[in-house]
Amino acid sequence: MSIPVQNLYHLLTYAWDQLDEAEEVAVTAEPADSLLDLLARVLVQGTTHVLKRGLARDYVPEVELTGRLRGKLLLSESIRQQTLLTGRGWCAFDELSHDVPVNRLLKSALHHLLTAPELAKPLRREIHALYVRLPDVALVSVPDLRVYDQVVLHRHTAHYRLLLSICQLVHEEVLLTQEAGERLFRNFTGNDKRMAALFERFVRNFYRRRQRDYKVAAETLSWAVKSAAQVDQAVLPVMHTDVSLTKASHKLIIDCKYYRKALKQNYNKEKIISAHLYQLYAYVQHAQRQEPTRPIDGLLLYPVVDGQLRHSYQLLDTAHRLRVATINLNQGWQAVEEELLGLLAW
Repeated sequence: MSIPVQNLYHLLTYAWDQLDEAEEVAVTAEPADSLLDLLARVLVQGTTHVLKRGLARDYVPEVELTGRLRGKLLLSESIRQQTLLTGRGWCAFDELSHDVPVNRLLKSALHHLLTAPELAKPLRREIHALYVRLPDVALVSVPDLRVYDQVVLHRHTAHYRLLLSICQLVHEEVLLTQEAGERLFRNFTGNDKRMAALFERFVRNFYRRRQRDYKVAAETLSWAVKSAAQVDQAVLPVMHTDVSLTKASHKLIIDCKYYRKALKQNYNKEKIISAHLYQLYAYVQHAQRQEPTRPIDGLLLYPVVDGQLRHSYQLLDTAHRLRVATINLNQGWQAVEEELLGLLAW
């Protein structure tokens, strides 16, 4: 599925829930840009913004052999090395430094982009000009993405959020391409598992941000079954909605499906994918048992890059509907947003 680069960036910023930061670092893709080029542009703009505000600093532990007492004297080490005989001692102290995790991750991501052969040359020059402005920051490898879970942002470093999300994406891509021997972001949208998670988070955060009538969340539905044995309950799969939009008079359950095609060929006829429809039906039925007085609709939502699909089915003797729709991601972003908002009035 070929999604325009600029739209892919919008998907990412919604999925990361970082629209405010993205608006502050406004970047528009050039016609020939790849995703790598666009993310490099964002890092250039974002890093420039950070440098203007001042790089993050924090106190970091240092150990130094010095002729003047500073911090805590490491007496045992100084005696062991007999440095006191020369009028010097080993001291441990905290020093205010730019060499902190957020800056290390930023510098590492810039380094990976610099060494990517497919990066456009003008962007490479811009990144290099920023890279050399971080001499006090160590260049570190990132062998595991869990390092990002250890980063804590506070009020003075909140403006790093978007940058760190892009850095994490770069490092994730580096780890994946090292395993597969591919170029950075060459097959980003070809990873269906990654794109499915991205599409789901995008839809949920889009509705959370762009409308006020519904409360938006992912929710867990309870099975309408009874069993005396705990072992029977334990093996039931979890019913976890992708997106639930709820207001007093209505609930809409959206199941996001990142599939190449919304319909499947069956005996030379196009049909809705049965497993998807059965799953949505189960969600609506169980949600209705939990909230019997609220009309509940279910929506299967597929991304496409051409065409449009709209099908609606009223469940007999109920106020509930099952709907199937596509959202065209190969159009101007304003049209994408209008189409998504229009689904709430459909």
